[in-house]
Amino acid sequence: MSTRFIDNDDQTISDSLTGLMWQASYAYVETGNNISWYDAQGYIEKLNNLKLGGYCDWRLPERLEIQSLYEIALPFQSRGKTFILHIDPIFEFSYGSCFWTSNTRLSAALGFEFDVGDIHWYPKGSLTGTVRAVRNSWSPQLMIQPVWAGKRLEA
Repeated sequence: MSTRFIDNDDQTISDSLTGLMWQASYAYVETGNNISWYDAQGYIEKLNNLKLGGYCDWRLPERLEIQSLYEIALPFQSRGKTFILHIDPIFEFSYGSCFWTSNTRLSAALGFEFDVGDIHWYPKGSLTGTVRAVRNSWSPQLMIQPVWAGKRLEA
């Protein structure tokens, strides 16, 4: 079992390597559907209004943040589904492999695929992705020289 991720028992998971805090669940579990990037904004607002884990600063992850969760060495079959996902099983997963990021250009947003580890631009209005919210639980001082920036992420 990985010591990198810590279940905080409040619907959040802390990443001891990056200093980020993640939503343990994700939008698909609640909605039963993929959502657009625009709907993802509303979902984040809802989490902040509900103060998930006692916090109101949840946001969409940036590309590198969501990619930091991709673990090629940890493939597991998504709860009865036929595709393999590469993410630590501490994170809840039922369906969907494309996760929206905060990275955008014009009418497109980046989506990260946990089955193959690729990123793609998708129309913001497409019902292509889902979202796992993130927040910063680190000190701003760490951003000057983040410990994980030069390391290969391992389980």
